[in-house]
Amino acid sequence: MSLDHLLAGLERDATAQADGLLAAARAEAARLTTAADDRTRARQAAALGVREAELRAQSEAALSVARLSGRAAVLEGRRRVLDRILGAARGQFVSMLDDPAYRAALPQQVNEALDALGDETAATIVCPSPLVAAVQDIVARRRHVTVQADPASRPGIRVRSADGVIEVDNTLEGRLGRLRPRLEVELAARLEHP
Repeated sequence: MSLDHLLAGLERDATAQADGLLAAARAEAARLTTAADDRTRARQAAALGVREAELRAQSEAALSVARLSGRAAVLEGRRRVLDRILGAARGQFVSMLDDPAYRAALPQQVNEALDALGDETAATIVCPSPLVAAVQDIVARRRHVTVQADPASRPGIRVRSADGVIEVDNTLEGRLGRLRPRLEVELAARLEHP
C-alpha cells in the first residue's frame, strides 16, 4: 500500500467521521432547537394565560363598575322623578284643606292618630286654623283631647300626648313621607314593566 492509498483511506475515514460528527451535531442542534422552541412556546402560553386572566379580571371589574354606575344613575333618575311628583303633590296640600274628599277623610285621620296614643291618653291636636272647627266637632265627645290652632302648621293634624312623649304626625306631609317607600317600589315596577 502506498502512502497515497493510506492518505486517501485516512482522508475517507476522517471525512466519514467528520460527516458523522456533523450529522450528530446537526441532530443535537435540531433537538436543542426543538426543545428550546417547546420551552419558549410553553413560557409564551403561560405568560399569555396570566395576561388573559389579568385582562379578564380587569374587564369584569370595569363591567361591574359600569353596571353599578348605570344602576346608580337609574336610581337617581327614579328619585328625581318621585321628588317631582311629590313636590307637585305638596303644592296641592294647602288647597286640600277645603277639599270635600279631604274633609270626609279627616275624621278617620283624627281617630287613627288618637288611637295610636290610646283611648284615655290626654292629648292636644295641633292643626292649621281652617281645620280647627272641623277637628273640634270630631273630638267633641273626648274630654281629654284639646284642639290648638297653629297658623304655621302644615296642612293636616299632629297629635301630641299631654306629657309630650308621643307625637303622631298625621299631616299631609307626614302621611306622604310614610308613603314614599311604597311609592318608590311601585314607581320602579311601573318603569320596568310599563
